[in-house]
Amino acid sequence: MDALTSYIYGMSMMFFSMMAWMFWRKGNDLLHRMVMWLMIVVDLQFVKDIAFFNFFDLNNEHIWYLTTALDMMIIPFYSFVLLELVKPGWFRWIKAILLELPFLLLPIFYLLTNSLILFYMLVVWGAAYGTITFFVLFVLIDRYNRQLKERFSYQENINLNWLRAILHTFFLILAIWIISCFVIDDSCDDIYQVSNLILWLFICYFLYKHESAIDELSDTEIVPIVEETEAEASSMAAEVQRLFDEEKLYLNPKLKLSDVAREVGTNRTYLSRYFNQENGHTFYDFVNNYRIKHAEQLLQSSAAGLQEIADKSGFNSLSTFRRVFAATHGCSPTEYRNLANSSRK
Repeated sequence: MDALTSYIYGMSMMFFSMMAWMFWRKGNDLLHRMVMWLMIVVDLQFVKDIAFFNFFDLNNEHIWYLTTALDMMIIPFYSFVLLELVKPGWFRWIKAILLELPFLLLPIFYLLTNSLILFYMLVVWGAAYGTITFFVLFVLIDRYNRQLKERFSYQENINLNWLRAILHTFFLILAIWIISCFVIDDSCDDIYQVSNLILWLFICYFLYKHESAIDELSDTEIVPIVEETEAEASSMAAEVQRLFDEEKLYLNPKLKLSDVAREVGTNRTYLSRYFNQENGHTFYDFVNNYRIKHAEQLLQSSAAGLQEIADKSGFNSLSTFRRVFAATHGCSPTEYRNLANSSRK
């Protein structure tokens, strides 16, 4: 093991150890525990690689292929974390065992037989598994972001657009990994390890920021299939209207569907149905329509700056206020204010 490889391995082990400790401190929820154990398993793989570097001749292709085959056991672990992130509640032990089984059995068979055909089968299966996971994640990210609009009145720090951007680099890293499987060369492995380290640095950073969304989306309700009566639906609609018109719940920048459901005295499922079917809007759109109307009044009646108006209207940030306002009116808040002032003259 040369000095550069030793440095890369040392930095990687330090990073993954630190991440394991941080996610252990985060709490006992499933996703954080999954990330913690993933980081520990990655660290153990580095220990295995160091042992192979020091005690075996890695120029021997069977030794190289064996250590590569053992590395592939972790591929499903990566997918479990990402799938649980985009679809909370996805993980089940039986599902995980079935997906992991080929990655456990093929390396064992290769170790016993030294058959290159088994190794090639494992590489092809790993590449196919990674590609399929890539496309599944893209579909689930869109579904996740739609679900956010049904549960939250804001999207800052909780949407998964960052993961979509990261996934675009996935194929490049997958290609590097496939090459490193066959090229017995430390430099190719070094490039793969550095790419993987950078990728997981960003993933762990954003995972760490997603705690509120993860907790909310993981909290599933078991609701009996009972249709609400017309009187109950009317009563709920009236209470929602009162809470937004009189109590001005929309001024809370962190307002969630569960908060409104608690105030109304109903469950999220019925309330979400009200917004989507009866009202014709997602919860996100409904709340932000109120915020925009509040902002319109402030723009017309005060000389306050845009940041102050955004804050007073319940928006999390000025950029969100500008974006939602432009989507509603087709112009910026400043242009709207100028038009309103000129029309009064």
